[in-house]
Amino acid sequence: MNSPRALMHACWIVPIIFGLYSLGQGADSNWDLRNYHLYNAYAFLHGRLAVDLAPAGMQSYFNPLLDVPYYLMTMHLPAMLVGFIMGVIHGLNFVLVLGICRLTLSDLPESLRYRAPFWLALAGCVTANFLSAVGNSMGDNTTSLVSLGALLIVLRIWPRLAQTSVHVIAMLFLGGIVSGAGAGLKLTTVVYSVALCGGLLFAPVSIPARFRAAFVFGLGVLAGLAMTGGFWFAELWTRYGNPLYPQFSSVFPSPLTAPVSVVDTQWLPKNLWEALAYPFIFSINPHRVAQARLHQIIWAVAYVCFWSWVIYCGARALKRSARPLLPSRGRYVIAYVVIGFVVWMKLFSIQRYLVAVEVCLPLVIYLLLGQMLAYERAQRICKRILIACSVLVLIGGAHSWGHESWARNMFSIDLPPLAEPEKTTVLLTAGDPPLGWMVPLFPQDVAFATTRSAFPQARPAFDNKIHEIARSRGGPVYALIPGYWDKDRYDVPRNAREMADSQAALADYGFSLDVASCVLYKGHIGAGTYPYQWCRLASKR
Repeated sequence: MNSPRALMHACWIVPIIFGLYSLGQGADSNWDLRNYHLYNAYAFLHGRLAVDLAPAGMQSYFNPLLDVPYYLMTMHLPAMLVGFIMGVIHGLNFVLVLGICRLTLSDLPESLRYRAPFWLALAGCVTANFLSAVGNSMGDNTTSLVSLGALLIVLRIWPRLAQTSVHVIAMLFLGGIVSGAGAGLKLTTVVYSVALCGGLLFAPVSIPARFRAAFVFGLGVLAGLAMTGGFWFAELWTRYGNPLYPQFSSVFPSPLTAPVSVVDTQWLPKNLWEALAYPFIFSINPHRVAQARLHQIIWAVAYVCFWSWVIYCGARALKRSARPLLPSRGRYVIAYVVIGFVVWMKLFSIQRYLVAVEVCLPLVIYLLLGQMLAYERAQRICKRILIACSVLVLIGGAHSWGHESWARNMFSIDLPPLAEPEKTTVLLTAGDPPLGWMVPLFPQDVAFATTRSAFPQARPAFDNKIHEIARSRGGPVYALIPGYWDKDRYDVPRNAREMADSQAALADYGFSLDVASCVLYKGHIGAGTYPYQWCRLASKR
């Protein structure tokens, strides 16, 4: 691998390997896809905000732009081709991390000049977070491309940050645009815009030059955010008076929403001591920061290396001993990872949002060990650590977020007879299992609304809105209820329980469910079967 030709070949071979890995995983059926990724793109392309009421709960109002390419592919291309394309796209993270490693380790000896960056980049893509999301639609492996791309842009001009040339200013602004565009597509990516901007304050230049670089980059972030997210903020503001609707309704009140700030806070550290030990906590118990079992130790290893390095630098400073300097670009990469982690922990603490910095951890470990240990020893220990971390992931650390066997089409559904779809209203009665993915497969004229979901409902205003939609359409009202399939037959007891729960919930919203009318139909994601129950409703108002 120690030649530029080998790296050039790796830049297209490795993404293809990830495309094949995605095929081996099967058709994507993750929870978020079944809830909102498919629905949001459909709703955006067909103007559903004026028709539906939160079929995918709170997530119905997330920026749909990131989901549009995936939706169009799944509607028009064979399912396996879509899976392969998504895997290849995610494999491009390897190419970017390889470029970051090459620039950061530009002073390597000839024997490692090309080999070390290759293995460090590959180790970055053999982390549990990254592998678990290869080929899926959740967006974390996609938006990581823009964060890493922005990092690569800044690293390219890093030696010239002190200059005020048009080229340097333009590249900083471009890096900010790229980073901000990612934040506009998926707001959780703003963590890495903050990290990239804040990391510039640690540049080895004068203090005014640091603030100038951070300011220009920050302006670029705002421009990029406006490019990909501005239209959606404006849409939500115009319709609901809240650019982040329905979150932060405590700041931007809305008739249909309860006064809340950030809805999902269950993953945050409970106290300062837990925050200080968080890399160890979620390494031991991955369910503390994720629904999937992502077993890996690389965050704990990097955490130990970082604080060991801080103590090492402090001890040498007290002894007034000369200490080896980090590679100039390495300082920025470490600042990016550290700031990104701290901001992530404060805002979200959801592990899959860490992809954009997690893939850089092997490089960070390599840099830190090289500062504390003799060269040969640092190489040997780093190699063993990264092999151990990768093997742990490969033997069972990267669990799937949900896949099914392949079929010709990614999504299909058996539809009930609909005599008047333009007058029909359908109520989705469950937030879990989610049913939002079925909405795009019904005739476009049908209106959908949710009852039980994560949407912060202000009741009875929310209930009244549902009845208003049904009355204005003037046709039949149905309930879409989760169904269950046990091997080769319907799971009668579970279906009956789900029907009874839905009947009670719908009664609370002012609807009567006609149990005798319920019929069970099948929906499919790939070759997987997702039954649903279709029942007639009557308003009690």
